[in-house]
Amino acid sequence: MNEVDAVVIGSGPNGLVAATLLADAGWDVLVLEQRATPGGAVASAEITAPGFTNDVYSAFYPLGLGSPVLGALNLDVQWLHAPAVLAHVLPDDRVALLSRDVDVTAKSVGTFAHSDAEAWQSEYARWRQVRDAMLDGLLRPFPPVRGGLSLLRTLGPGDALRLTRMLTLPVRRLGEELFAGEALGCCWRATRCTRTSARTRPAALASAGCCRCSGRTSATRRRAAVRAS
Repeated sequence: MNEVDAVVIGSGPNGLVAATLLADAGWDVLVLEQRATPGGAVASAEITAPGFTNDVYSAFYPLGLGSPVLGALNLDVQWLHAPAVLAHVLPDDRVALLSRDVDVTAKSVGTFAHSDAEAWQSEYARWRQVRDAMLDGLLRPFPPVRGGLSLLRTLGPGDALRLTRMLTLPVRRLGEELFAGEALGCCWRATRCTRTSARTRPAALASAGCCRCSGRTSATRRRAAVRAS
């Protein structure tokens, strides 16, 4: 049997990213996968009706889109965005809609409680303020020193402590504190079990909802081999 520098067990997103980074560094890498196709939980199949491709496991990959590691791999991928992130229908037929357009979401939640439109805009502005530092802290190697220091410089000690408290709150409690109506609370809770379908999604590198990923690696220097065990 040929010798290799590294063996990666499992061809899910984490395994494929690790194998690709090692291969880019010049290692000979062997990826072992029990199933017939790679991808792990990033998989789709025609399981409901002819012509409809559904997510078999995971469905949303917003952290994959924001990942500096995936971005540095120079993958030939296309991130697909659904027309609406999420819609939740209440028993009285009212609909709460989350959109990538902040104004569309504000208009929807404002029909449940007028003050929630402004509250959503305010929370979105707060997110824009901390987004880069937050993603850097979440998606860079542990410990998240650089991201934490960046957040502290951006917010100051007082707001940094308030942000820390907010991040540790249960979703229900956070919704109750920030918003007067029930729309956003319903949507956030619904994200725990909602899954959408896509027309196509070949197995691709992705991480952990609003974005889907399809495509293939473009770098010809990849030397990671995939073998079904």
